[in-house]
Amino acid sequence: MRQLIMMGIMLLMTFSLSACSGRETGQQEQDRIERSAGQQTEESSTESDVSVSPQAVEKDDGQHILIAYFTWAENTHVENPDEVDVDATTSASVLPPGNAAKLAGWIQEQTGGELFSIVVKEPYSSDYDECLDRAAEEEAEDARPELVNHVENMEKYDVIFLGYPIWWGQAPKIMYTFVENCNLSGKTVIPFCTSASSGVGTSATNLQAADTSQATWLTGRRFSGSSPKSDVESWILGLGLQ
Repeated sequence: MRQLIMMGIMLLMTFSLSACSGRETGQQEQDRIERSAGQQTEESSTESDVSVSPQAVEKDDGQHILIAYFTWAENTHVENPDEVDVDATTSASVLPPGNAAKLAGWIQEQTGGELFSIVVKEPYSSDYDECLDRAAEEEAEDARPELVNHVENMEKYDVIFLGYPIWWGQAPKIMYTFVENCNLSGKTVIPFCTSASSGVGTSATNLQAADTSQATWLTGRRFSGSSPKSDVESWILGLGLQ
């Protein structure tokens, strides 16, 4: 009888230990799941932070940049563009995008500025010699060709890149029309030009003299039609705008 009682007690203890062990194992498993869930939540939070970090660290220096440019290619009409012989080493590009427009696009990539194409009311001839003849007449007459378009909300911009080809050693007269019709007061103006051989010369300083608003003008930079994008990037970095 005593042996039966002892066997019953041992069986009861074995069952209790097994149940206790089972509960402990279940708790450990629950703890593991919770730790795993917590780790996933933490990782998800980290991933979420990473996904928004580009916006969080996005550069905001308060500068609003306009890249205004004049290019022959956007101010003429070519009857048979397939028949045009394009020489990329010259500053005169009659087919889009045009050298000044190409430079403007590279500047936009570097600065995030807004592009503005300066368009003359009376288009120029697509013939190179005829175009330069008209440019010579306008230079001699100190003409002010009429603009088709104007910059809206000019007051919102802080920095103005001003691009143009060199015609007869100077900026095309439409550039004077643009400068004289814009209120550049309080702005920084950065000229850039394109030519086959001529430098900036007095083209930028003469444009500055036409600016009655007394903006801050930086020294201009000339690029050839074959200048690589890296030259523009280095120039922009050297300006200290970023």
